[in-house]
Amino acid sequence: MSNGVIKKFNISIVIPIFNGEYHIQNCIKSITNQDFKESFEIIFIDDGSTDKSVRIIEKYKIPNLKIFSLNINSGQSAARNLGIKKAMGQYIFFMDVDDTIEINTLSTLFKEAITGDYDFVCSDFKRMENSQNQREGKYNYSENKEFLEENIISAMRDELYDPTLGHLGLFGCNGRLIRRSIIVENDIKFEEKLRWLEDKTFCWDILSHVKTAKYVRKQLYSYFVYPSVKTAITESLSLGFSLSNIKIIVEHVKKALEIRKIPSEKVRMLCQQALIFFSIQLLVSISRSIVLGKIDKTRGKYIRKKIIKEILSDEEVAVAIKKYKPSNKESRWIPKAIFFNSLFLVELACIKRAKDVVSFRRNGKM
Repeated sequence: MSNGVIKKFNISIVIPIFNGEYHIQNCIKSITNQDFKESFEIIFIDDGSTDKSVRIIEKYKIPNLKIFSLNINSGQSAARNLGIKKAMGQYIFFMDVDDTIEINTLSTLFKEAITGDYDFVCSDFKRMENSQNQREGKYNYSENKEFLEENIISAMRDELYDPTLGHLGLFGCNGRLIRRSIIVENDIKFEEKLRWLEDKTFCWDILSHVKTAKYVRKQLYSYFVYPSVKTAITESLSLGFSLSNIKIIVEHVKKALEIRKIPSEKVRMLCQQALIFFSIQLLVSISRSIVLGKIDKTRGKYIRKKIIKEILSDEEVAVAIKKYKPSNKESRWIPKAIFFNSLFLVELACIKRAKDVVSFRRNGKM
């Protein structure tokens, strides 16, 4: 700033960081190597790191690189909310410190955004494990796709039926440009009570206000998978994630559908679908973390059992499971086990599904 004038940018890149010293250099390198000729700022939000993360960032003498800090570890939602508050870009681009972007990511997405006057532009992604792209040749859509109101509503419905769309499908926050005015004018924030699916929940709020969006059929964002390495998500799941958290997500879904003026009966049916769908997603995520060794096996099984008991004893779940419609892209055994109210069968079905998902991803089938 100078003379009281606040500098504006075309893009604000917001990156939460918690003990990410081993990834920072790759992250910053992928950003500084961009062929983007317009202005952008890099905003790191230190979420109470106890390693050398901040000191490493401070060594980089990059224009418009800023560091803000939370006093204690508060989760990615709180970190991103601070990033939104500090951002001055026309568009906001979220990414994680252990991920990277292609050299033409910002230029490609920004050109689409400006040319089509889109509120929201996303690309496809790579899922990298041991230097191998598990999604080689795989895309969420068969071609570049424009989303108008009816398409966004259709995508909202699909999000509650298809677990294979990926955390970087249309719903999510990383790897896409989001018009900052949409966020600011509608006072949209990440749900700080959530440390799992907070990105998709945020996107339900965003897409309820987006007029036009664009999907670019290029894998411009690289999401890295580290087997047996604990992540912020697995750490959060290991602390416990209750059914009440799922119901918070469902409330955001309900609000988004209502803003889109979906008939009340249809909203009710979709929220029942969401309650079961996200409950199953939670159980599979915990089970997959156990299979991959990301959560202590004994601790993981205890948490999973506790959540299953909560799900099976819930009256809303008992009503919703009778109407649940599983797609052919998910396990049919888990909802059946919930319907029959069998803890043992739910556990078995979750273990099988988790192993299948790990195998499908490594073999490029998902």
